[in-house]
Amino acid sequence: MCSVCGGRRAAGASPIRCVGERITATGVPEFREVAWRAYITKVGKKIFGCEAIFDHAAKSNQSKYPWAQNIVSVGLLKQVKGRWACLFLDFRFYLPLKTIQGKKETATIRGEVVPFQTKMAQAAQMLIEIAEHFSTVPILAVTDSWFGNNGLWKPAYKAIGNRFNILSRLRCNNVLYDLPEKRKPKQRGRNKKYGQRLGSATDMAKTVQQEARFYNVNLYGKQREVSAYSRVVMLKTLKRPVA
Repeated sequence: MCSVCGGRRAAGASPIRCVGERITATGVPEFREVAWRAYITKVGKKIFGCEAIFDHAAKSNQSKYPWAQNIVSVGLLKQVKGRWACLFLDFRFYLPLKTIQGKKETATIRGEVVPFQTKMAQAAQMLIEIAEHFSTVPILAVTDSWFGNNGLWKPAYKAIGNRFNILSRLRCNNVLYDLPEKRKPKQRGRNKKYGQRLGSATDMAKTVQQEARFYNVNLYGKQREVSAYSRVVMLKTLKRPVA
């Protein structure tokens, strides 16, 4: 039985298609996906995908290099009872290149070593495959700052086109640039790609605090007031205007 449609899914229909039909029926204008990474700790030394992985979020009483599976996941964001829920659609096991080149047992399936893929390539591949199922629906990928760069944007946008967009956090040290000035008559040389340097995201946040506006948003299951400032700038990590 399908947990999404309550058993109404036609025999043989894929789970992805079922979720998509539920979204369309409820009138959601966009297909919102989230790309993220997760660590699943294990004990056995011969479990596929396991590796001593650095955990940047480890607490003081936890190992910084747990024996775990490193998973890149893609899920559907859907509001359930006032809170955002993630309905997982696909995932990939990520293995470091050194593990695959060393032909370790944890990197083999039926005796064959799996091919190497970066996390960006894995996330892009999953988004592209999902977008093929929903050929007319806008795709909005919600990611953390690690995925919010050209490594994910370029291959996904090339395959999906204008239907694809990214909603991502900015790293505090991302350098922002103003939009390039319009070309002047008889100006020599090529057009500028970037305008004046505005500083890092942290520097700019300090200078525009007085211009921020207040908005009521659904945050952690409650309506809360937050301040935000909107401006279109150029970002070299994406090589395009961002808002």
